[in-house]
Parts: sequence; C-alpha cells; structure tokens
Amino acid sequence: MVNTKTVERPTRKPPFAAPHVYVLAVVDGAECNAVSRIVQAETVIGRDDDADFRLEDDQVSGRHCLIRVEGSVCTLVELGSLNGTWINARKVPADTAQRLRHLDVIQLGSTRVMLLSGRFTERVDED
Repeated sequence: MVNTKTVERPTRKPPFAAPHVYVLAVVDGAECNAVSRIVQAETVIGRDDDADFRLEDDQVSGRHCLIRVEGSVCTLVELGSLNGTWINARKVPADTAQRLRHLDVIQLGSTRVMLLSGRFTERVDED
C-alpha cells in the first residue's frame, strides 16, 4: 500500500527584509574582505564598540553613518561624522539620507565598503 499523505513541514519565518538581501563588504582598508549581512532595520557603522558594523579605522567616527532598510529600499544616513561619508565619490551632506543601490561604494575614512543587494525566491524543497 502506498502512503499518499503529504508530509507536513513546519513553516519557517522568512529572513529579515525577505525577499531582499543586503550585504556590506569591505573592499579597501584595514579590514579588507570583511563581509556582513544586514539583518535589522537600522545598522550603525562606526568605530564604537556598540556599532553594528564596526570598523577599525582612526578616520571613522564612533557612530559614522546608519544604513536603514525598509522593504526594497536601502538608505544611508550621514550622522554628522567628522570626516564625512562619500557614496560613489560624492559627499553625503551631514544629517541627510541617500538611497543606496547594488554595488554602491561607501567611503568612510580610509575604508571603502560596497553594498551588495539582491532578491531571492522562496526555496522549494524537493523530495
């Protein structure tokens, strides 16, 4: 006799920002090759110990900038850092937000970070 009953699997909670994925990758600087997935609505980048994405760079402020994710939109907010923040060689005015796109390069002090973004579809399990 063949069992035709469908196996029930627990429903998994989708990851943060699903189906969008955002990743910060250090491409130049003391921590070259460091990579971190953005997993919360607001990610502080800076030198402070409590920064979400911490950079060991004397030219980076304690709370240098903020990455904000709202669904498919990712923005950078300059937090009034001493040395400023640059996106694709353009300075971001203090206390303003600018939309980020896939492969944008963010310059903070002597560190350059690239934003990688993408979209995925729901995984389909095959038996």
